[in-house]
Parts: sequence; C-alpha cells; structure tokens
Amino acid sequence: MGILKGTLPALLTPYHEDGNINEKEFIKYCEFGISKGLDGLFCNGSSGDSQALSVEDQVKLMQLSKEAAKKQVPIITGITSTVYKNTFVLAQKAYELGLDALLLAMPYYYKFDEDTLFEYVKDVTSKVKLPVYIYNIPLFVPSLSLKFIERVSKLDNVAGIKDSSGDALLLYHILDVVPQDFDVFVGREEFYAGALFAGAKGSMTSIAAVFPELMSEIYKLSRQGNFKEATYLQKSILKSIRFAMSFSFPMGFALLLKARGFKFANASIHPLSENTKKSLDEKLDEAKKVLIQLEKDTGVSLKN
Repeated sequence: MGILKGTLPALLTPYHEDGNINEKEFIKYCEFGISKGLDGLFCNGSSGDSQALSVEDQVKLMQLSKEAAKKQVPIITGITSTVYKNTFVLAQKAYELGLDALLLAMPYYYKFDEDTLFEYVKDVTSKVKLPVYIYNIPLFVPSLSLKFIERVSKLDNVAGIKDSSGDALLLYHILDVVPQDFDVFVGREEFYAGALFAGAKGSMTSIAAVFPELMSEIYKLSRQGNFKEATYLQKSILKSIRFAMSFSFPMGFALLLKARGFKFANASIHPLSENTKKSLDEKLDEAKKVLIQLEKDTGVSLKN
C-alpha cells in the first residue's frame, strides 16, 4: 500500500523518577531523530512499554508523537492489547488524532490456533479506520507461520508486516509470497542492511531511536546501491546492540540514550530492584565508551 517506508524508531518512553512520563524529553528526542533523518515515528511498541501502560498513557504518547512530528513524517502506533475492546479504543484515538497507521501483534497469554488468530486479524482490520501492519514478534508472542502471514497479507486493510523474528530465511519467504504492494519491515536492527538488500521496505527498531543518524544512513546507502558502506555501518552498530540487550529489555537502549545526553532516568513503569538501579548507574560509563568507539568506527559525530 505504500503507507510507510524507510527508517522508523521504536520509541522508548522516558520517565521521571516518580514513574510519570517525561513528556518534554519524549518530544525532544523525537524531534532530534527526525532532524537526523528518520522517515517516521513508531510509538506504543514493545520498546515503549506499551503493554505496561494504561490506555490513557498510550493515547498521551500518540498525542506527543503527533506534536513532535509536526506533519513532517508519518506516525504508526501499536494497538495490541489482551483486552479486546481496548484495541479498538486505541485504534479510534489514533484515527481521531490523525495518525497514519496501526501495528497489531497477536493476543498474548491466551494461546490461540492460527485459524482463530486469522479471524481475530480479519475482525479487527475490518472495523478500524486506519491501515494495519501485522507484528510478528516471537520474543513476546508465538511466532507467526509463513502460511499465516501469506493469508493475512491478502486482507483488504492489512498494509504490511513488521517482522521481528530475526529469521533471514523467513524474511525471504515472506517477500516471495506476499503481494507486491505489501510493506515488509524488519524489527531487528542487526539485519537492517541485509533486509533492505533482500527487498524490505524499511525498519522499525529500538536502535533507530538511539542512533537515528546511523540507521537512516544505512537506508540511504542501500537505496544508492552502496552495499559495502551500508554493510560496514551495519557491522559497526552490533556492539551497541549487544550492550543494550545485555539488560532487561528495553532498559539497555534507554541507558544508551542517557549516555547520549537525553534525560532517561534509571526508572521504569515497573519497580526496579536496588541491584538493577546500581547496575544501570555503574554501566553508564561503559555506555559512553560504546558511543566513543562507535564514533571512531563510523566517523559520525554522536554529539547532540
């Protein structure tokens, strides 16, 4: 359908020490990302703690994303919920706010067979007013089969998929079986360059929220056919990804943002143990060293 393309960040949610959303900082780092080449914004995903936030807070993040975007780039928001009615509340609010698309993961906790999941997607997509992207994220919900993805790709209001499986073979097969105008995005930052070479439309990743200039450059170089430089940049960010994933998700990515100078407190929507808080404090210097090394490797300044 061509709704989205390029590099989108899976936006993290900054909090004050009291656990409330730091609205000012959220807008600041969204605007920063857009200035560094991002092609859109993605709020209310796994990186943003969407499944731990109230409906009201998720709507607030939609509003803040809209304010930050200033109509320069499109916005997609997650609407996943185990509460069936909440999915439609979020979808309707996104429509009223003028967002561009919705991202729908399968219901988690309750295990449904794929025929039931197909009916779920068919029902949701037939009732909402914005294009829907299906979310395959085996890290948190059961993996979607190629057969299921092919079936849902033919539904009228399904515009594409975000595949966070990290499975290169699956990605190639998805690209082979879905309609030509079906948007395929990857959600694993380790595989962005390879996915673009294979024919993916773009990415929605946590690291794009941290290093928008680098992920955007991978997209630009790939579009230019400069596979060598795109692959070099791809390899350069791997250490930072391993660092971020060494913490409980998504706190490692928030720590890298803190190292970049953004006000991401060592806070979460969930209570943190004293050991976790101490570890985050102790690892800040290491995060700064990761940034310094990345600057050396890429020649790109990571100063805000």
